[in-house]
Amino acid sequence: GMGELGRATVTVACNGWWGEGAVEATFFHSHPDRDEELCGVDVRRWHQLDLSDHEAARRLVMDVNPRAVIYCAVPKHGGASGSGGVTVEAGIVDDVVNLAEAVQMLGGRFVAISTDMVFDGRGVEDRSTSPSSAACGPGKSFYRESDPVSPTNRYGQYKVEMETKLMKTGGNIVIARTSLILTLDPKPGKGIKFVLDSVHNDAEIILFTDELRNMSFSDDLGRALCELASPDCGFRGIIHLVADEISNRFELSQLLVKKLGLPTNKARPGLSAESGLNRPLDLSLDTSLLHSVLKRAKLRGVSERLR
Repeated sequence: GMGELGRATVTVACNGWWGEGAVEATFFHSHPDRDEELCGVDVRRWHQLDLSDHEAARRLVMDVNPRAVIYCAVPKHGGASGSGGVTVEAGIVDDVVNLAEAVQMLGGRFVAISTDMVFDGRGVEDRSTSPSSAACGPGKSFYRESDPVSPTNRYGQYKVEMETKLMKTGGNIVIARTSLILTLDPKPGKGIKFVLDSVHNDAEIILFTDELRNMSFSDDLGRALCELASPDCGFRGIIHLVADEISNRFELSQLLVKKLGLPTNKARPGLSAESGLNRPLDLSLDTSLLHSVLKRAKLRGVSERLR
């Protein structure tokens, strides 16, 4: 099957962005033909691929000769709480770099996914706020693409390693840093399901208000990734691919309760800083560069999407 970002990106790509029969896609285990969410999606060819098999991945690139590749695959990693390991590191770093090098040999464009967790969440030096995020509060600073990275967990460390190796290739590379990815339709993705499970929990549960994220929805991200992958897009390098709005999981729970008309809400606000967990707190990202690059796609925040 496919993850929620890959599923959304394939759907968007086949529905007007790349034209009929222009999209080929990969899967790992179960064939997407058995995925109800992908029924009717006009993929030219589906390819079963284990990305850790680097020779097979390179052969597929040679066979397809793509103009662009959007790499959405990621191994199970546990996020900020994950312990990492050789297999996880290889899936986040080596498999991505291998495919990028193969695509570049044929002159194609390569779009990789990174994360806001390349930063430590402790904030940046005081400076002018991002014009695109000024509504989030005066005197607040946001991480820019050019700010020094300082990950506090294995997942962020591996993504930094991936970014560094990709940028050293010097090719037609885009690295899109995302944040918490949300999917509501046709069925809730992992991020929203976690909040809904918390809301429905029989016991009271704490959702943090101090873990600040530029949450974005998978379908909006899919459109933005397709635009970044287009040969018409001249941008290369690292870009923060997130919505302007900054929120937290407790606020998300309140919006979902109202949007879905849920009768009960056992979620209560709390602070990650007081939880004993070593998780990044304020990962607010500057989106000024994004607004100068994207011409068609729009990344809407949770307030707009869940109103």
